[in-house]
Amino acid sequence: MHMTTGETIRRIRKSIGMTQAELGALLHFTQPAVSQLEHDGPAVYDVRVLRRVAKALQVPLAILAVESDEEAEVNRRQFFKSGAVGVGAAMAADRRQIPPPVSAGVRLGQTDVERIAKSVNQIHELQLIAGGDRLCEVAANEVRYVEQLLDLGSYSDEVGKALTGAGAEMMTAAGWVHYDAGRWGDARRYYADAVQAATAAGEGTAAAHAWINACLLSYREGSRPREGVQLAEAAQLAARRQGGPKLRALAAIREAEAHSAIGDHTAMEAAVSRAHRAYDSTRGQDPAYLAHLPEAQISGLTGLAFMRLGNHQPATTYLQAAIGGTAVYPRERTAWQIRLAQNFIRATNVAEGCVVLTDNFEDIAKVASTRLQRALHEIADDLRPYSSVPEARDFLGMWTAL
Repeated sequence: MHMTTGETIRRIRKSIGMTQAELGALLHFTQPAVSQLEHDGPAVYDVRVLRRVAKALQVPLAILAVESDEEAEVNRRQFFKSGAVGVGAAMAADRRQIPPPVSAGVRLGQTDVERIAKSVNQIHELQLIAGGDRLCEVAANEVRYVEQLLDLGSYSDEVGKALTGAGAEMMTAAGWVHYDAGRWGDARRYYADAVQAATAAGEGTAAAHAWINACLLSYREGSRPREGVQLAEAAQLAARRQGGPKLRALAAIREAEAHSAIGDHTAMEAAVSRAHRAYDSTRGQDPAYLAHLPEAQISGLTGLAFMRLGNHQPATTYLQAAIGGTAVYPRERTAWQIRLAQNFIRATNVAEGCVVLTDNFEDIAKVASTRLQRALHEIADDLRPYSSVPEARDFLGMWTAL
């Protein structure tokens, strides 16, 4: 059920506005050859081709060559067996996309900080496109690289502070992709490390971002929604001092979700109002990874808060707005479609919820997120008592066939 390598290539290409012909020109492929590549033709199992594709799309090779995809591994072995000389050794050398080793005493400067910040932005972007399941190893390697820079490098106090702050953001990015992949223990550890590093560097924005994500673990995947409220409040305090409107909005909407988990309608709606006011504000400056946070994301999270409280009509409105506002990121759009269907089904509007699922089943079946796959399993379980409803029966048949 994971997204294939060809589908990943297609989605990344489309997300950056590149045509098949343009990608082909970079690869010295014809447009039909790129089309075959995106439909998992034979070339997709040649690591030399994947390395060229990764360079052309400016993504890590590890995004395209995934060890957990068993079917792809079988096809690769068959490809190697057919006589691809030296490819196996090349794959072993490049598969993990490990950053270069750090020499003791190497002098570091602002360029190194900018390189880490660029990698943070890229991981967030790729998570929106490909899902966290494909990114855990890449993010973990980047965190280790930053730790090596801090431990072995030589730098001024100013550069050291900036590097520590960038490292905190990298840890938070690693925590997010591990959360999306269902690896909550790893996510929690990365968030704790991020807060510690951000505090040491005096980076309130980075600390706020880590608290926001840790809040999510507390109320959505844990049983501590009141702790989630406290973490969201800490994030908002830090964001008021140093953050911009998007960061403050995200912290407030996470607080709203935590209140909804408690069942506090009044506090939830107050936090929602605060989040939307913050989003429309112009005070402060957001980090690059949040500068383009779409309003659709705030709408979708608002919809989840209303859904959790059983207020399904406004939840539908907000989730539909989220779907309409994420066309540039097909995977995110799919995620909100799953949540909209879940909202319909919880409102006992089973037929409409199942239509959302079956109409978008091709994309839903490929979503590379353990978190979202778990939501789909829950939906399937909720639908079994409704197997007499034709639309539910259609979805369950498609789901079972997978």
